[in-house]
Amino acid sequence: MYKIWFVPVLCLILLWPTGIFTSAGAPPPLPDAETIAAYYPKDYFQMPVEDEIMRVTGTFGELRDDHFHSGLDLKSRTGRVGQPVYAAADGYVDRIKVQAGGYGNVLYIRHPNGYSTVYAHLDKFAPAIEKYVRDAQYKSQRFEVNLNPPDGQFKFKQGEEIGKMGNTGGSTGPHLHFEVRHSATDRALNPLLFGLPDKDKAAPELRDMKVYFLNESREILTGKAFPIKRKPDGTYGPAAGDTVRLAAWRVGFGVKTYDAIGAFRNDNGVFALRVSADDQPVYEWRMEQLDFDETRYLNAHADYAARERFGAWFHRCFVLPGDRLSNYVRTDAMGAIAIYKDKPVKVNLKAVDAAGNAASITFWVLRADPVEQATPAPYQYQLVHNVENHIDLADFSLTLPAGSLYENLAFQYETTPDESQGVYSNMHHLHDRNTPVHKYFDLGILPQKQVPPELKSKAVVARCGRGKPTNCGGNWNGAWLKTRVRNFGDYCIMTDTEPPTISPIVFGPDLRKKTSMSFRIRDNFSVGESADGLSFRGAVDGQWILFEYDRKSARITHTFDGRIGPGEHTLVLTVRDDRGNTGKFEGKFLK
Repeated sequence: MYKIWFVPVLCLILLWPTGIFTSAGAPPPLPDAETIAAYYPKDYFQMPVEDEIMRVTGTFGELRDDHFHSGLDLKSRTGRVGQPVYAAADGYVDRIKVQAGGYGNVLYIRHPNGYSTVYAHLDKFAPAIEKYVRDAQYKSQRFEVNLNPPDGQFKFKQGEEIGKMGNTGGSTGPHLHFEVRHSATDRALNPLLFGLPDKDKAAPELRDMKVYFLNESREILTGKAFPIKRKPDGTYGPAAGDTVRLAAWRVGFGVKTYDAIGAFRNDNGVFALRVSADDQPVYEWRMEQLDFDETRYLNAHADYAARERFGAWFHRCFVLPGDRLSNYVRTDAMGAIAIYKDKPVKVNLKAVDAAGNAASITFWVLRADPVEQATPAPYQYQLVHNVENHIDLADFSLTLPAGSLYENLAFQYETTPDESQGVYSNMHHLHDRNTPVHKYFDLGILPQKQVPPELKSKAVVARCGRGKPTNCGGNWNGAWLKTRVRNFGDYCIMTDTEPPTISPIVFGPDLRKKTSMSFRIRDNFSVGESADGLSFRGAVDGQWILFEYDRKSARITHTFDGRIGPGEHTLVLTVRDDRGNTGKFEGKFLK
C-alpha cells in the first residue's frame, strides 16, 4: 500500500518562506536547519544503490561551474559502469531523456506522495524501457530524445532495478546522480534530509578564508587572504591571533569549506553557513531546496574570480546586491559587518552539514586606521547592475539586460586591430573573464574588411583567448553580425570553412567479431553561447542507424543489435557543424 500520511507535511514544508525576496516583502526567519530536517519523512525512500558504505562524491548544493549541484553523486563501488540502480520508492516513469551532455541517460520516476526521483548518467535502462527508447530513436532518427511515456506504462516497486549505473552525459566517472524533487514545482530537495543512511559523524573542515572590504551597498572594494589555523580542540582561529585589525569600515568574509560523509572520504559541499556578529545573526545560507531558475546565482554566491584564476571555491558569506538566490535567510546586514576602531566585534562563522555536524571559527575584529582606500583601475563605462546598460559605438554594440550583473561594474573596454587570416573585424576586449554575467546579452560587431559574399554564411562571432576559438553563433543584421553571449572576454568576427573531422576508432573491413563500431568526431571551433553543436547521421546501406554520442570524449558508437544482418555493407557517416560545413566518411565492412 502506498504511504500517503505525510502529504500535509510536504505542503507545510513548501509553504515555508525559502527566500529573501517575495512580493509581500521580507518573510519571517526560517526555522533552524534541525527543525526543517525533522519535517521530512524519514522512512519513505531507500538508497538507490546497494553498498556497504555511502560513496558520496557530491552533495546537494555543492559549488559547481555556473550552478549548484542538485542531488547526491554516488560513486560506483567497483569503479566501473554496470552496478544496478533501484527505484527509491514505488512509482511510475514520468520522463526519459537521452542526451550527449548534461544528465546523459536519465529517468524521472513520479511517486504517489507528491515527490519525484531522478536517476542520471545511467549506462542502461531496464530492458522494457531500453526497447521503448530505442524504438523512439529509430522512429525519429535521432539519438537525443525526450520522452513522456503514458502514466503507469512503466511501474516500479521500491527496490526494483530500473537500470545500470553509468558514465553518460557530462559525467566524469562511473556514478549515479540522484535527486529528489517536488513534483508540482520541480524544485530539487536535499536527499539527505529524507533519512537516507548517511552515517555522518564528521564535522566539515574549514580550509581557508578571505576577507572582503565592502562599501555601504555590499559591493566589493577589495579582497584579501585571511589565513586561519586549526586549534588543538578542533575549533579554528585566525593564524595571526584571535583579534584582527582590518583597514575597512565594513567587511564580509568568505570561506573554503568541505564535508566528508561516512567512511568514504571525499571533499563534498556543506549544507549551511551561518555568521554572527556580537552573537547576533547577520548571514545564513542553507541548501534545503533549489530552484533551477536560480542556480546560476552560484556565480554571485561563490568567489567567481578566485575560481577562474586559481580553481579555488570560496563561499561568500555576504550577499552581493544583485544576488537574488532564495537560499538566504533575511537579515538587516546580509553578511556585511561594520567594524570600529575602539570596540572589537566578535565574529563567529559556522559550517554545518546535513546531519547537524558543525565546524566554527570565532575571532574579534577592530578597524585599523587609516582605512585603506582602493585605487580604481581605469575604465570606460560605469554599468549599473539593476538597470539595462547600452554601449553603442561605430563598430560595436552591447545591450546588457537589467540583472545581468551582481554589483555595479567599472567596465573596461578597448579595441585592437587584428590582421590574422580569417579575422574580419577588430578584436573587442570586453572587461575580463573573471567577472561573471548572469543573463545573455546582445552583442553586435561591424566588420573592418569586407566578408566575401560566398563566406557570409560562414561568419561567426568568435570568443578568443584560451585554446581554439569558440563559435558563439551570429546572424547578419544589415552590415552587422549579431549574437547573444553570456561571458565577457575578447570577441571578433571570424569565418568557419573547415568541415568536422571523422576518425575511426573501431572500424575495418571485417567487423564480424566486433560488438560495435565507433568514431571520433571533432571540429576546429569550440561551441558556446548561441551556436549549435555538431550534428551527425549514420546510415548503413542507405538506412539510418543509431550512433550514441558521448560529447566529453567526442566519440560516437553504434552497438550491433541485429538490425544489420550478415554480409557486406556500406556505412556512410556525415557530420555537420554550426555553419553547415560537412565531413563525410564512407567505408565497407563485413558483418
